[in-house]
Amino acid sequence: MKRFRFGWYGDGGLGEKMIQAILAGRKTATACPAYDPEDADLKVGDELQLVDKHGNVRSQLVVTIVELRSFGSFNEDLAQREGVTLAELKEKMNFANGRQIRDDEEMRVVHFRVVQGKVKL
Repeated sequence: MKRFRFGWYGDGGLGEKMIQAILAGRKTATACPAYDPEDADLKVGDELQLVDKHGNVRSQLVVTIVELRSFGSFNEDLAQREGVTLAELKEKMNFANGRQIRDDEEMRVVHFRVVQGKVKL
């Protein structure tokens, strides 16, 4: 089973905030630059272990949609699925990537749902 990691050392607690939002059902999507190899091979139906920065498995997810879209096309609907406002999403994306993301930059958006009561360690 693939591991889907949220957080990194020095993230100021962002990873844990995202994990808590996922577990509470407030976050059902995540985005990254399309060139990022970390989750480039994800497809609909993939089961993932939700893992924190320490490598602890926190839950299990299943991928429901994978889409490519430009950063400039991010809207309030996507931000809501990310568990934040549009302004917060854009700020979070720039922080997580250590640079300003261009509006024309292609992004990979992965939508998922928590698989209740099923965690494979």
